[in-house]
Amino acid sequence: MKSSFLFFLILGAFLATQASAQTKIKTKKIIKTTTVTTIAKAAAPVAEAPKSSFDKFYERLSIGYFGAVTAPTLQNWNSDYAATSPETSGNCKNCDSYAFNIWSQVNFGYNFGAKFKFNIIPRFTVFFDSPKTQEPGERGNVLIEDALVGFSGVLYTSENKKFNWWMRPGMRLPTSHASRHYNNKDSKENGPGFGRLTYNLEITNSFTYDFNPKFQLGLSYQNRYWIFENRYNASRNRHYIAPNFTYTINETTKLIGYYENMLENNKRWKSINGKNPSYRNIWQNAYIGVGKDLTSKLNVYPYISAYVNDVPFSLRSFWIGAWISYTIK
Repeated sequence: MKSSFLFFLILGAFLATQASAQTKIKTKKIIKTTTVTTIAKAAAPVAEAPKSSFDKFYERLSIGYFGAVTAPTLQNWNSDYAATSPETSGNCKNCDSYAFNIWSQVNFGYNFGAKFKFNIIPRFTVFFDSPKTQEPGERGNVLIEDALVGFSGVLYTSENKKFNWWMRPGMRLPTSHASRHYNNKDSKENGPGFGRLTYNLEITNSFTYDFNPKFQLGLSYQNRYWIFENRYNASRNRHYIAPNFTYTINETTKLIGYYENMLENNKRWKSINGKNPSYRNIWQNAYIGVGKDLTSKLNVYPYISAYVNDVPFSLRSFWIGAWISYTIK
């Protein structure tokens, strides 16, 4: 009897030990499995919220400002008159009818791919003095110019990345009385006026070649047509050609030089006033200056300039100006 009781006691203890061991093993497996699953879930990336149509549009939008300052000639520093070519002089030699001013544009660009953007570029001029000599429709501290609507982008890049061809075809829309009627009146000198400006057709090309990381040569060319009363001809047509160079001094400083030439036919076309077309140089201008990145967004380019077609040279031939570029977005 005692032997049977002792046998069952030992057997029960053995079974209890095995059951306890199995239970511990299962518990460890459950804990281990639960822990791994929890860590895996925590490490899984959280799905981003879908972007709205506006967010997608805003990501592709760029906004930039460009301003060009034109000062009077060095011989006669009269802020009533900004400097201009002798071919287009106003009330005094090399003096514009515009006062000392800064011409500005704001470029809204939408990147739709293929290295091209859709651009809307309104322009305006701010005068630093009272423009007493300007036409009545152009007087005021701020003059609303036209607005360009078009496309821009790199059309071609060579395999070695040294040569680039950038293009901007567009249409300049008159957005004020001044931009629609400027210089279009009847006169004894030029004959019948053209009427109201419908718009301008314009194509601008820029070619650059990098000889090395420091030196670049470039050429800008613009062909611009004035369309008056929907007349599609060369009644007024301008060819702008500007060879230029850029020498990089350091990461933030560049030496930049330009030679500008504008060949223009203005009010000399048979369909308007019975005259043959007559293109002439109305602007021959050379300038050199230093471009400086003041910040990652702000660049200034002050320069000194001379009208090449104003000979013999004097202080009247020279003037100073500046370009200001700022990346808003």
